[in-house]
Amino acid sequence: MTLRLRPFHKRDIPALFTWFASEREVLMWAGAALPWPLHRRDFIALIKQHRGPEPTKEVWAVLRDDAMIGHFQIAFNHRLKTAALGRIALAPNARGQGLSAPLLQLVVDQAFRRPWVHRTDLMVYSPNAPAISAYQNAGFVHEGTRRQTTPHKDEIWETHMMSILRPEFDKRTEQE
Repeated sequence: MTLRLRPFHKRDIPALFTWFASEREVLMWAGAALPWPLHRRDFIALIKQHRGPEPTKEVWAVLRDDAMIGHFQIAFNHRLKTAALGRIALAPNARGQGLSAPLLQLVVDQAFRRPWVHRTDLMVYSPNAPAISAYQNAGFVHEGTRRQTTPHKDEIWETHMMSILRPEFDKRTEQE
């Protein structure tokens, strides 16, 4: 059950869109920046940002046996020495199979592959307990909570900031 990465392509868009059946699911995964329903043009714009020798954003597909079962994005800030993770998803048919740990290992390894990255962080909404647990198991530390940030229908979600620092990543890597 080896997972591998490849850049996310235009041909991946239709499959990715089937992973989200509602506005709530898209908001939970992508935040408020993407509309519901999802639009192909928004993802084509993201893919274009992944070009060049040193892109500031990357969009990835996670593959198992050549089938896309995961997706994530990274935004790099060289000045701040950070990698911001976002839009991490596991395909519905791949959930419950113990794939979150190997998927997150690939994600974190990809974020820290640039030697200048000191901090990798992400934001996750409070109702997303499975993701929060997976991030904690991957070594992310809960840093704080932005209160009542995201209204959705009759709910108001909190946003948790989580991170892992280079020394923590290095220590985990040495122990494996």
